[in-house]
Amino acid sequence: MKISFIGAGNVAWNLAPALENAGNSVQEVFSRNPAKAKDLVSYLYNAKVQEYLDFSDSSATVFFVCIPEGSYAQVLPELLLPKYATLVLVSTSFPLIDAANLYDPNRESTNQIGIFYPLHFFQKEKKINLTNMPICLESNSEETKGILIQLAKDITDFMYTVNSEERKKIHLASLMAGLFTRQLLDQAKELLNDIELDVNLIQPLVSNQIQAYFAGQKTDKDSEHAQLPNTRQTFDHLDMIKTDEMQEVYKNLIKSIKRK
Repeated sequence: MKISFIGAGNVAWNLAPALENAGNSVQEVFSRNPAKAKDLVSYLYNAKVQEYLDFSDSSATVFFVCIPEGSYAQVLPELLLPKYATLVLVSTSFPLIDAANLYDPNRESTNQIGIFYPLHFFQKEKKINLTNMPICLESNSEETKGILIQLAKDITDFMYTVNSEERKKIHLASLMAGLFTRQLLDQAKELLNDIELDVNLIQPLVSNQIQAYFAGQKTDKDSEHAQLPNTRQTFDHLDMIKTDEMQEVYKNLIKSIKRK
């Protein structure tokens, strides 16, 4: 397929080369920062920098929007695509119907809209193997669904068709397990750095916990409760935690484990 990208951030930096390596052709890249678009284009085969959001003369048939969801209200109403082209939003939780209303409030467009949600933490400077990356797909027509599935198959063997409500729950689950967990790891790192130890000290413990969890190896309640601090330890721990916010997180997590 001939594809163009709106946005030249971390997501586009990973998806554009992956799709080209699978035999697709990226035609244009647009960014509010032309230098970023130029940088990405230099890593692609025949793509060029697109200066405006008017793609009406483009030869591309699929347009990936890889921008923050907070920018949809500014970008989607300005976007002009060729007739019958497919608009693909790389979105975590933005409702498909809301995106359609922003792009085409009067329902006059011939463009179909779909959602492409890769479950991954993308970094521009780090090359990622995407073959095992889950991709969640949402569409408003069977034709669009077929296009999304074909594009997803070019990248990975793991794809799921979902609706907007299911996508919201997937996004929250990924926040809980990813970004929120990373915040706790940062707190652990800070505590260890205070005594001049490296966070790698706890890597085996964390790795074993994660592996056991995804292997379905459950711990019994007695074992879980044995790991919880006693009252005196709890007060000691709270003294070590520097912010009120993290102290509340600590107390609420212990309450949650005890309730479970």
